[in-house]
Amino acid sequence: MIKIVTDSAADIPKSIAEELDIEILPFMINIDGKQIVADKNLTPQEFYKMVENCVEIPSTSQMSPADLEDIYRKIGAEDTIIHITMSARGSGINNTSNLVAAQLNDEGFDITVIDSGKFTMIIGDTVIKAAKMARSGASKQEIIDFTNENYARDTAYFLVDDLTFLKKGGRIKATTMAISKVLDIKPILFINDGLVEATRKVRGLKKSLSVLVDFIEERMENPEENEVMILDSDAPDKVEVIEEMIRERIKPKAITYAKIGPVITCHAGPGLVGVDFKHKKPYTEYDK
Repeated sequence: MIKIVTDSAADIPKSIAEELDIEILPFMINIDGKQIVADKNLTPQEFYKMVENCVEIPSTSQMSPADLEDIYRKIGAEDTIIHITMSARGSGINNTSNLVAAQLNDEGFDITVIDSGKFTMIIGDTVIKAAKMARSGASKQEIIDFTNENYARDTAYFLVDDLTFLKKGGRIKATTMAISKVLDIKPILFINDGLVEATRKVRGLKKSLSVLVDFIEERMENPEENEVMILDSDAPDKVEVIEEMIRERIKPKAITYAKIGPVITCHAGPGLVGVDFKHKKPYTEYDK
């Protein structure tokens, strides 16, 4: 059997993970001197409230190599493991997983580690599809090939309310933050090769949301056959506006919704809204 493993940064709902037998490795959240397990009996909405009231911007930490080895040994004693991690350039979990997997593979285990290069349900959506493939009897190589191809044609474009969270983590330039505050310029961000980068700078919220829909219009493969995912971290008003724009201008097969969980909220903050969709070609081939 093939077992799909990911981490809590993938924001896969607990019910889906249990249904598809996806192993979710925890991250720890450090908030105001306390350490809690991400997503362990903690909903995204509950965490948004905690962030609103926290004194310092929270941070995250990954599991230890020893704990990861224990999990690999337990699962790998019976199953082949495909572990899909959050971006290697956004966390050390991918490097740790590769080191532990290499050691165990020398002992006869069968563990493959894949760097999604992504965050939140942009990881999770493909993980769910990979788990369904495993259940239907797909081979290890078929799942690996599908996963890599999917991530090559998948990225998210998004807006954040407060760039302080991204600045603290070194994920955005101080000049971008200063201009945004003074001129009401909203940098439109996207995930490029595992890092968060600015692709456009637009004045005003409504225009910024419209530009997100422009990206879908220009780059989405066969909207009538594919879905658009709207992601947010406590931004219902923005979701409502952009959903209406997507329905009017894109008319996709479906619109799905995902709440950004505690791990990514620690780094991007509340008030984020974004869109994710399948591109006509690898997203790196488009002009920024």
